[in-house]
Amino acid sequence: MLSSALEKLLRDDPVPQQFFENAVIFAREFVDEYHHYKEEHQMFVFLAQKSGGIFDAQIDALRQQHEHGRMHVTRIVESVPGYLDREQAAATEIVESLAAYIAMLRQHIHREDHAFYPIAQRVLTADDAEQLLFEFERADAEARTGFVDECRDRVLKMEALLQVQPQAETRGSNTDPGGYQGHRGLNGVY
Repeated sequence: MLSSALEKLLRDDPVPQQFFENAVIFAREFVDEYHHYKEEHQMFVFLAQKSGGIFDAQIDALRQQHEHGRMHVTRIVESVPGYLDREQAAATEIVESLAAYIAMLRQHIHREDHAFYPIAQRVLTADDAEQLLFEFERADAEARTGFVDECRDRVLKMEALLQVQPQAETRGSNTDPGGYQGHRGLNGVY
C-alpha cells in the first residue's frame, strides 16, 4: 500500500492528508510501539542472553534499521504540511522518504526472514521458543483491547483513501522462532 501511495505521488496524483495521518499512526503505534517493541525488548534481549554473541551483529543491524524507519517516518510527518500547500520541496522530500522507507522495510523483512529467524530457529530449544512465545503473549495482553483490530481497520481505511484493492495476506515468516510470525500485521502495507 505504501508503494501505491508512492506511485500516486510520482504521477503527481494527490494523496489525501488522511492517508498520511493514518499511515503515520500505523507506523508509530503498530510497527514501532507494538511490533518493534516485541523485537527490541523481548526477542533481541532473549536471543542475546541465550546465544553467546552469535546474534549481536544481526541484532545491531536490525535495530539500526528500526531507527532508520523512525527517521523516515519523522521526515514524512515534517513534509506533509508543505506537500498539502503544494510546495515542491516538500513533495520531493515525501517521495524520497517514502521510497527510502519502503526499501528499508523490504530489506529489513528479507534480513529477518532469510537470515535472522532461520538462525534463531536452529539455536533455540523448544523450551526457549515456548518462553519467547509466553513473552509475546504477555505483550499482546498488555496492548489495549481491540488494538490489533483498530490497526487492521486503519490499513483498510488507508487502502480506501488510495482507492486500492485490499492486499491478500502473503507476507510474514512461518519459520520464525517462538511462533512470533514476524510481519503478520504488516501484510500488504509496504
